[in-house]
Amino acid sequence: MALQEAMRKSVREFAALLGIETTTITNWRTGLGSVKPRSTTQAILDTTLDLRATPDDRARFEQIVAEGEQLWRERHGRTSEDGQALAIPQTSIIAEVEPSQSPVVPADLDSDYVESLHGRIRQLVDLDTTFGGDQSSGMALQLFRTVHRKLGVARCVPAVERDLYAAAGELGEVAGWLLYDAGQHDLVRQVNNEALQFSRLAGDRNMELLTLQNMSMHAGYLGRPVEALRIARMVLDQHSLSPRLEAMFRIREARALAQGGDESAADRVFDRARSLYLDGVAEDDPPWVWWISDQELGWQEATVRADAGQWQKAADEFYASVEAIPEREVRSRYSHLASLFNAQVRAHAWHDAADTLRRVLPFVEEIRSTRTASTLFDGIDHLDTVEPAPSVRDEARQLREILVGVGYAR
Repeated sequence: MALQEAMRKSVREFAALLGIETTTITNWRTGLGSVKPRSTTQAILDTTLDLRATPDDRARFEQIVAEGEQLWRERHGRTSEDGQALAIPQTSIIAEVEPSQSPVVPADLDSDYVESLHGRIRQLVDLDTTFGGDQSSGMALQLFRTVHRKLGVARCVPAVERDLYAAAGELGEVAGWLLYDAGQHDLVRQVNNEALQFSRLAGDRNMELLTLQNMSMHAGYLGRPVEALRIARMVLDQHSLSPRLEAMFRIREARALAQGGDESAADRVFDRARSLYLDGVAEDDPPWVWWISDQELGWQEATVRADAGQWQKAADEFYASVEAIPEREVRSRYSHLASLFNAQVRAHAWHDAADTLRRVLPFVEEIRSTRTASTLFDGIDHLDTVEPAPSVRDEARQLREILVGVGYAR
């Protein structure tokens, strides 16, 4: 595996980076199993080389590939039987020799293709709900890249062109969210911007707004509150929003203000968001406003408290939010429990933190979410700066071992 060697990562680290199982990489190396890194995974590897590899990684990769080509020449000779120079077969990022192929021009894109995209988008959302972004983000990114390519080379039935671009924008929004959960932040920014472009080309204002609020959320997560605030206020200034949609962007505004240290302004803005939420849903609101529920509003208030360093209030509100999560939303429960644990640790609520840790443990090996693992590491690391109860320290040590064992590193 040329790229793995160039990036100097273990099998476990490389699998975590790609969002796949370690056994898959082992099968690539040994030639066992039916999984082959051709079109689907190769695109993820290409993206990893382009955006995740350092200049030194790329230099090592080019050297490894060049050495592989030289070895091929030595084994197979430089010329064919008729004396013509032999072309070196194309070498993939996995350093696997395979014959070059002419690009295939896709069939015309029609209403059936658009409907199939919507079906796969629903499947990706279901995967996120159950398993987390680490495992589903790779599939979403590959599908988005494939759709992106088809839009550039395939003909489209004119009657479905707008629907096609709208579906591409929705797919990009979902892929951006999954990549955010997987901790692939450079890709998040790129995919969000591409999704925004597709939604604007389609004239899909509702998906444009959802993508913009994701962008504000992501900027805040990266420690860029000024950018997060600018995006939220740009939408509030430039768009006429229903009460529920305005509430969504007021929440983003409040979080950015709290992250920027203006707690009083954050409180005022969040109170306004709550009032707008209570006005209810308008007839022309998009279907996705369902996510702004009582439970979600409580969760968002908890995050504002956490951003402002009000840890006891945050812990109380995170707890109420966790208890309100539907049973089927497994990934959300795991993520919210992680935030609850982090808040309890910082509030020195040792008994409650130990109880939350015991609730978290069953999810760690089943749900793959780099974002959630990072939150758990934040809480565990904070324990090293205080004097927690022995039971909490022991439980946290066990949790760290499990996180490391499934491929996460701090």
